[in-house]
Amino acid sequence: MIDPELLEKLVAFQKYGTLSATADHLLVTQPTVTRSMKKLEEQLGVALFDRSISNRIKLNDTGVLAATEAQKLLQAHQDFEKRIQNFAHQQSELQIGGVMPGPSIFATTLQPEITVKFTVDFQPLAPEAVVDELLAYKKHLIFVNDELNNSEIESMYLGVERLGVALDNFNPLAQHASVSFKELAGLSFLVGQNIGPWRSLIEDCIPNANFLYQEKFTAVNELSKYSNFPFFFSNLSKLSKPTATRFSPSRTKVMIEDPNNAMEVYGAYRKQDRHLVQPLLKNLAQKWPQ
Repeated sequence: MIDPELLEKLVAFQKYGTLSATADHLLVTQPTVTRSMKKLEEQLGVALFDRSISNRIKLNDTGVLAATEAQKLLQAHQDFEKRIQNFAHQQSELQIGGVMPGPSIFATTLQPEITVKFTVDFQPLAPEAVVDELLAYKKHLIFVNDELNNSEIESMYLGVERLGVALDNFNPLAQHASVSFKELAGLSFLVGQNIGPWRSLIEDCIPNANFLYQEKFTAVNELSKYSNFPFFFSNLSKLSKPTATRFSPSRTKVMIEDPNNAMEVYGAYRKQDRHLVQPLLKNLAQKWPQ
């Protein structure tokens, strides 16, 4: 079997073009690179370089193909290592993520009541990354807002997430039992930056609003204490301690009654993990808040 280090040097040579540049990148000497390239040619039994120009070598057509294939092999080797490491890591507890934060927050509020051990990654995933995250064994379960089913993955419906808004008591809308998105027009809101598909929804549905996005939810918590900017919560996130700390006596919680204010939530998982994930999902579905 060919030493992966020889392939790494070949790929580096294709990228950097000269022995000296390759050696500098790999932090080795130029003679080391030269010996490695000759050894690789010997093992393959073919010439990979055009040495017709004095004091300079370049890849021939065979060498270009070899470098291209070597890159694929190295990437496959990295993917193999990562998949095995991820799989081993998953044996101790469930790894959970989501395209929006609400369901993950809700799951953590129930964690003391649930026998299943799990760890939550609160960094929302891009919807197009969900399948790869599951198949690469990075996550057991990912909360998504669209049903996902294929030959290896299935999903279970959990419930609906809905937004509410915490308004300053002096805002006339705070006297309402509920408001629509359009009634919130022109206001400025404190918002966590990573709220997944909710971000485009509120931007599209609330006319002329300003959204003061904060990278960390802790910043939203702090700013909400010292300002009267309204902020959003949901039927899922309002149960968490960090969100509850934002609700001071100077604010009124008002639910948003609007046709667009309903996001279905599903739990997507690998079919082979059904026996691990479904007990948790059934527990969440039974306790899903309205």
